[in-house]
Amino acid sequence: MELKKIDENISYIPNPSNIGIIQNGNNCILIDTGLDADTGKKILKLLEENHLKVKAIINTHAHADHYGGNNTIKNKTKCLTYAPKIEASTIENPILEPQSFFSGANPIKELKNKFLMAEPCKVDHQIEGTELEINGLSLKPIQLPGHSINQTGIAFNNNLFCADSFFSKETIQKHKILFFTNIEETKKTLNKLKETNYKSYIPSHLEPISNSENLINENLKAIEKTETDILETLQEEKDIEQTLKDLSDKTEIKIKTIQQHYLLKTTILAYLEYLNKNKQVEIKTENNRLTWKKNTTG
Repeated sequence: MELKKIDENISYIPNPSNIGIIQNGNNCILIDTGLDADTGKKILKLLEENHLKVKAIINTHAHADHYGGNNTIKNKTKCLTYAPKIEASTIENPILEPQSFFSGANPIKELKNKFLMAEPCKVDHQIEGTELEINGLSLKPIQLPGHSINQTGIAFNNNLFCADSFFSKETIQKHKILFFTNIEETKKTLNKLKETNYKSYIPSHLEPISNSENLINENLKAIEKTETDILETLQEEKDIEQTLKDLSDKTEIKIKTIQQHYLLKTTILAYLEYLNKNKQVEIKTENNRLTWKKNTTG
């Protein structure tokens, strides 16, 4: 691990899920904490080497790779924790994430892993409003929903920690269908970000960039392609499992794990909700079966 400077008081730690740092003297605020306790320990070691003390953690959203180090860091430093409303509930009750993938039922053991269910951590303050005062600094929460229900970025000194609001070209090419839970909100978030002009954007899964417009457009194109692929797949009635299989075949996705199946299924359901709302896909139940089909009646 290493600490990379972005601005006078802003740094980040490159990681599979990047960790942001906002300094005020020798005190600092962390933006997310990575996947697990081991990541938390490495963060603390690096901060100690740089003579920094953690005063607070802000979690952008409640996916396990963003708050997995919380509990370790909080126990060691007694820092305060902040998270957006709704997301805070999952951070305190991690079973809610795998349970959401399993239709609200008690999830199978294959979904109860550290990638979907981090250690629970008490959230001291839920983030609301447009101002956040922490450690003598004035931060600006920016709502960025879509990837998760209430994902929130953090702006400071004209820099934006933008969480998982958009992804790299490499990630798009690798996964083909990006994980979102609300397509309408994702599009709104991406188009809102296009209108901004921050000095730097610090996403969770790629290096900081000074201009996000081209990459945001790539993400919007990927979303539009998935919409088109789903509509082409649903020329005839199909249930969700057949839709998932046919769409995966069409896009050359190889589903290798149970977890991947449920993540992809959730994403497809997000698209189906959006397309149904916009009258492009119809849903019906018949013969004890729920099916989806492209709407050809306009």
